[in-house]
Amino acid sequence: MTFVQFNFLVFLLATFCVFYICPVKYRWIVLLGASLIFYAIAGVKYLPFIFVTSFSVYLAGKRMGAIYEEQERACSGETLTRKEKKELKEKAKARCRKILVALLVLNIAILCVSKFTKFFVDPINSLLLHFGGNGGFSAEMIIVPLGISYYTFSCLSYLMDVYWKRVGCEKNYFRFLLYACYFPHILQGPIARYGRLGERLKAELRFDYQRVCFGVQLMIWGFIKKLIIANRVDMFVSDMYARYAEMRGFAFIVAALMDVLYIYSDFSGCMDIARGASQIFGVELDLNFNHPFSSKTVPEFWRRWHMSMGGWFRDYVYMPLSSSKLVKNISRRTKGKMPDGLSRVLVTAIPVTVTWVLTGLWHGTGKTYVAWGIYYSFMILMSVCFGEDLHKLAVRAGVDTESSSWKMFQMARTTLIFAGGRLLTRPDGLWKTKLIAKSILTDFNPWVLFDGTLFKYSFTVKDMNVIVVFLVIFALVSHYQQSGSVREWIAKQGIVFRWGLIILAVLSVMVLGVYGPGYNASSFAYMAY
Repeated sequence: MTFVQFNFLVFLLATFCVFYICPVKYRWIVLLGASLIFYAIAGVKYLPFIFVTSFSVYLAGKRMGAIYEEQERACSGETLTRKEKKELKEKAKARCRKILVALLVLNIAILCVSKFTKFFVDPINSLLLHFGGNGGFSAEMIIVPLGISYYTFSCLSYLMDVYWKRVGCEKNYFRFLLYACYFPHILQGPIARYGRLGERLKAELRFDYQRVCFGVQLMIWGFIKKLIIANRVDMFVSDMYARYAEMRGFAFIVAALMDVLYIYSDFSGCMDIARGASQIFGVELDLNFNHPFSSKTVPEFWRRWHMSMGGWFRDYVYMPLSSSKLVKNISRRTKGKMPDGLSRVLVTAIPVTVTWVLTGLWHGTGKTYVAWGIYYSFMILMSVCFGEDLHKLAVRAGVDTESSSWKMFQMARTTLIFAGGRLLTRPDGLWKTKLIAKSILTDFNPWVLFDGTLFKYSFTVKDMNVIVVFLVIFALVSHYQQSGSVREWIAKQGIVFRWGLIILAVLSVMVLGVYGPGYNASSFAYMAY
């Protein structure tokens, strides 16, 4: 069951009714029950995985909390010297570190086995045959639980935050289980932090008419993005890459740019539905997009796109690596022995490369996502290490770096870099990416934009007109979002205008949405991650 299936709307309405009928103090239990039912509908076989992860992390967090409490009681004695207190703290942290490492290994191993075992089917079968088995192991036998990357990362962030004393440990397992499996964010995120989502789920969740209206409006906006834009564009992009042997040059440029529109509409549409659904229960999910295509650099783009993922890797991979003994030793040994710029690049390259290769593997498996991670590590490294120098060079060349035209150039450049990254993962394999890239660089055929080549297959002129109209609407909404909330503006209008706009939006989804037999409208691009 996914967000754009009719079953989900029925499920959401039933949950909404039960939730607000129940007394306030029991409403979190309704959300827990609904989340488990939602997850069980996806597959009962997935439940043991999320139980193992959540329960093991809960026990580890509780144990670390007990160790820290014991250490604080021991340190409260007035007879202890400062040195003795420091030793007690170090011993407590060392004990907690062992628990942390053990749980990280366990749960990352579960994640890796689920996501990567399919690449070892042949070696596993060879091993089984060697020991007298029948060699009947197949990729279909591998269980990949729904949302495993999201709930694993959410649980591990809690574990590390308890270790670093950023949050206190949760004493109630069922409260923690709700945080781990809360149904609006289990499909595609955002990747939750316990200090935010966990505390919001503990608050008194009371009915608020305006908040419910805002949530419904946000969900409708998400349906527009997904069903009208993303699914329609996906047909075009899929056709272009499936018929790569028939297409040339500019057709692939259009496909690459349309793919950017597809992934943004699909993913941000899912986030809007998730945040809207959560809002009607009074629980705010973290913002995951903040006008990413307004970004002027690649690092800024990734601070605005999939913000919860970028923040997770920054806080739990990049920052610990940057301050690690390894990086500090390299910095110390290279200082004075090579030019400062080269030393800075080397020291920065290690955490950046590791972070982005892991980010690539989080997004997907195989060579394409490793290449994607290396691609972004290079782009970010160039931006971080040489961005300031390039800016100074532009100023010396007489470029007005504060002008609107320069900023538009920077935004276009960032968008093209993102399109290049998508070109590594969207086609079926790096070999196809190579052929498409070669055609883009060598085949000059702008006439395909006007001779009907782009409309040969499932994509029509009508589809393009629909996309253009809604892109204009997107631009207007985005513009007004810069200065305030569009939903608050709608709330200030008359009842006829408000309901007329909502009815028009719903009818647009029903009439113009791409769904039904022959098209899997229920799938989202990031559900596989």
